[in-house]
Amino acid sequence: MCFDLDCATIEKKEAAESAGRKAMGKKLRLLFIGNSHTYYNDMPLMAAKKARAAGYDCEVTMIAHGGWFLAQHVAEPDVRFDILFGNYDYVILQEHAHPFGPEEKFFEAARKLNAWIREANSTPVIYMTWAMKEEEAVQPRMTKAHRKIAEEIDALLAPVGEEWWQYKKNHPEIEMYAEDGAHASPAGSDLAASCIWETIRADLEKK
Repeated sequence: MCFDLDCATIEKKEAAESAGRKAMGKKLRLLFIGNSHTYYNDMPLMAAKKARAAGYDCEVTMIAHGGWFLAQHVAEPDVRFDILFGNYDYVILQEHAHPFGPEEKFFEAARKLNAWIREANSTPVIYMTWAMKEEEAVQPRMTKAHRKIAEEIDALLAPVGEEWWQYKKNHPEIEMYAEDGAHASPAGSDLAASCIWETIRADLEKK
């Protein structure tokens, strides 16, 4: 006999272990397209490690250049080629964040990338970034834009920016930002990786 909370915890752990056993050996290929908010602290590798811990044989590829907009990736022939022939399960898209906008530039690029992703039978993931440390008021605009395009192209949404500010308020002792007040600290990158992985995991569990 055990307390309800203990039973629930045990059942949750057993369910997770069962899901991990079922996933064991399943190949999972992820492609990250973005800029420094993707490559800082090797965040894609953090996400891959979380997938591997859940039992997936996860491989990760990254195309990221400092300060780039998704529109610049669209203009690169190698990006289209990699999406179409890389055999990726999920392609994670990250737009320029600081400063954010213009939205239509973001939307047009996401639409084009989405067309290639769908042609490759992959699933797009919109990676919502966060506002700068002293500019929390900008987050609602960023959130609205990321949600809008994710809904329009029927992509998964990894709401990192939303979770970022909530986590920051709940854990003021943890520094989420790097010294520049824009990029993520290792803790911030870990939160981003967790959010992206949990978004993908939830989708995998539906299949």
